[in-house]
Amino acid sequence: MEMLVVVAIIVILAAIGIPVYSAFVTRGFQTAAINNMRNLAAAFGTYAAQNDGRLPLEDATGPNTWAAAEAAANEKVWYNALPHAMGAKGVGDYAQNPRGFYTKANILFVPGARYPQSDSRLERPLFAIAMNSRLQRKNEKGDKADLRLSQVIQPSRTVLLFEQGLKGEKKSNGGAQGAYDGAPKGTARSFVARYNGKGVVCFLDGHADLFKPSDLLTEIGRLPYPQTEVVWTANPDADPN
Repeated sequence: MEMLVVVAIIVILAAIGIPVYSAFVTRGFQTAAINNMRNLAAAFGTYAAQNDGRLPLEDATGPNTWAAAEAAANEKVWYNALPHAMGAKGVGDYAQNPRGFYTKANILFVPGARYPQSDSRLERPLFAIAMNSRLQRKNEKGDKADLRLSQVIQPSRTVLLFEQGLKGEKKSNGGAQGAYDGAPKGTARSFVARYNGKGVVCFLDGHADLFKPSDLLTEIGRLPYPQTEVVWTANPDADPN
């Protein structure tokens, strides 16, 4: 009887303790993600100031590979430019040591993300943070022209970076979202909520906040238009879809 009582007490304590511990860990991940996004935004400000107000590029030309990340021509891609502005390693610096990319030594590592545990993650860099791909739009020739910070009409409402889902993570808005492919750029279609139904979005003015997927994406998988609280394009009057 005494053993049964002891076991019952242990079960009760576990039932109470596990959710509390899980919530504590989640809050820690959330705090780390917000702080990291703010640091990246500060680095963005440094980069823009040193490059005549220009934003870093959203992606390298061609496929998302380690070779592309370390190419000298891609120094100005955000995932190299912003870490370097912070005095840290860019993604290209991990090309010869991919395992290091998935550690806390990497400024772009997100502790709350569920990175693949298999060596498949070593085949190419998988990004749990992405740059907003609607900032730099194609011109009439099909090219993406450089964008200066001064051309962004509402920096405090315009998305710079956001948390992106990885393959295997639960989609936050069901079938309304696209693939979680770990690319370095995207929109709300690949946004993920890792912290009790919310995820982190960072804006061009440097502040970061938590959002629910339903705040960023309609039920049919489109970015809300007209754009009100959250803006994805340099001009809020433009259609982000």
